[in-house]
Amino acid sequence: MSFKAKRNKKKGSHRSRRMSVRDELATAIHKHQAGRIEDAAKSYRSILAVSPDQVDALHFLGVAEHQLGHNEKALELMGRALALIPDHADALNNRGNVFKNLRRLDEAEADYRRALELRPKDANALNNLGTVRRERGDLEAAVTTFREVITLKPDHAEAWQNLGNALSGLNRAEEALEAHREAARLAPQSPDSYRYLGAVLYATGRIDEAAEIYRRWLALFPNDPRALHMSAACSGNGVPGRASDEYVRTEFDGFASCFDESLARLEYHAPALVAEEVTQIFGAPNARLAVLDAGCGTGLCGPLLRPAASVLVGVDLSKAMVELARERKAYDTLVVEELTAFLRQHPQSNDLIVSADTLVYFGDLADFAAAAAKALLPEGALIFTVERAEPEDAPSGYRLNPHGRYSHTIAYLRRILHDVGFADLSIREVTLRKEADKWVDGWLVSARVVRAHCMIVSPVDEIRGKGDSS
Repeated sequence: MSFKAKRNKKKGSHRSRRMSVRDELATAIHKHQAGRIEDAAKSYRSILAVSPDQVDALHFLGVAEHQLGHNEKALELMGRALALIPDHADALNNRGNVFKNLRRLDEAEADYRRALELRPKDANALNNLGTVRRERGDLEAAVTTFREVITLKPDHAEAWQNLGNALSGLNRAEEALEAHREAARLAPQSPDSYRYLGAVLYATGRIDEAAEIYRRWLALFPNDPRALHMSAACSGNGVPGRASDEYVRTEFDGFASCFDESLARLEYHAPALVAEEVTQIFGAPNARLAVLDAGCGTGLCGPLLRPAASVLVGVDLSKAMVELARERKAYDTLVVEELTAFLRQHPQSNDLIVSADTLVYFGDLADFAAAAAKALLPEGALIFTVERAEPEDAPSGYRLNPHGRYSHTIAYLRRILHDVGFADLSIREVTLRKEADKWVDGWLVSARVVRAHCMIVSPVDEIRGKGDSS
């Protein structure tokens, strides 16, 4: 074979390999668009094994890793893509989304702004910049930004939704309602269109209208746990004894990235109330207690409980919330699990169990209270907050409210805790946060379990032996 012939063969081989990578990439993107995230990720990795600097594979694998909850890996991959093509506007925009999810808002804003320098009329990047402003609490700037997005792209349904949410935060309910109605018109197949519109309707007292919106949502998405729960909350039909695991997981996985900022705007102080009660019961913190944060969320209670704890464990149903709690570095162990099931698996393991505003997603507290009593050591304490119900509004002792959370009567709390062996009961009225610019009334509850001492394995050693799991 002549040299020329060999060169031609090599050229053909390179061309074939390029075509193969292009075809593999198209197949991977098709899987990704179809929602087969893990399959797409495998395909992207296969491409990178052959072509480590394939920018699109690096970028889209980063997107997939972010969707799978692997944010640090996503940043590494997108960083490699941007090192190869620094002016890759889509990669900048998507990396900004990862930074925002991790609450690294300065870095998110820098990426969005750079993407906008490259593409000044990129409505998606501008919309994302608006979400950063909203999460920082600069709601007026967020409103201005979302209106700019709508000027660029009047049919941008997500911008209309975000505008409605920012207006709600400013208590401009009628404008928010108008924005969410437009979002629902533009995106009638989007669950969030119904979710947000219904929320504004019940917040303005239009409960029957909210119930109708949720019925429409449920008709379109009969298996959506949020539609099931909110329809029951507003209509009063088919009310469950507690919110389903699927509802809690879906709701808070989606809410995780802006959870802390949202609660700060609502002047939320349940964690501080719980911490004060810990000091009231156990005295000045001395790092000696085995503590369980039941429903730890993003870990707002963690830094407040750490000084009192020799070991601090957090448990929550939402993986996304637990990942954010992990960043606080306050917990020895974090577990993704339903809290009552977790309590049952760890009898006599805790000096203290706290639950700040988690039991508002439980109506019937009997199973939780029984499990908590058994999970406490002798003389151990339970401290929690719930929302307040009046007896005439909740004849059974609790009720599911149109906003989707349960409230409880004081008589019900006393009975449930007494029945499972708690003593030294304290229930005092508190305000938990604001909603629609009004304070939400609640109960701060504490009680101690009285049990004869027996020989058990050290709870600290037992919990530390479990390791970190999620």
